[in-house]
Amino acid sequence: MDLRFRDYTTALSEFEQAVWVQCPRCNGPVLSRCLDERLTWRIACPDCSYIKTASRSAKQKPMPWWTDGWWAEYRKHGDAVDPVFGLPLWLQVPCCGHVLWAYNELHLEFLEAYVQASIRERQGRKGNHHGIAVRLPRWMKLARNRSSILKEIGYLRARLTDPCQER
Repeated sequence: MDLRFRDYTTALSEFEQAVWVQCPRCNGPVLSRCLDERLTWRIACPDCSYIKTASRSAKQKPMPWWTDGWWAEYRKHGDAVDPVFGLPLWLQVPCCGHVLWAYNELHLEFLEAYVQASIRERQGRKGNHHGIAVRLPRWMKLARNRSSILKEIGYLRARLTDPCQER
């Protein structure tokens, strides 16, 4: 049976409410959470007690993506950085010569549904050019990479339940 994918309207920003990142102090997993109406984010590491808050409020310091350091981290980690704090994502793994990454479990589910589908239907062109499915890299769209990508998505999902899991 052929699996179908039809979701071409979901934006990457829909997964930014909770993003798994590497703690800058202990390198363990920590959740970057949105505390209010997409104005304030916070990370609080349960292992080493590292805490940081970022806000889009004009009265506070600008968020890290406005600084030069954020772009350097973005390039260094192959796009696999948190959009708020500029920290490396916890859910990233080398795959097919690239970096496969996801913000959280919902993002993993979206990627898995896309990659598994042998039929990918677009419901017309108007209004669906902003979805992330259209913007996925070519290597993720190729059928020959399907099994490798699904294997690594399984690894990332297991890493959510067991952070100490090694390859």
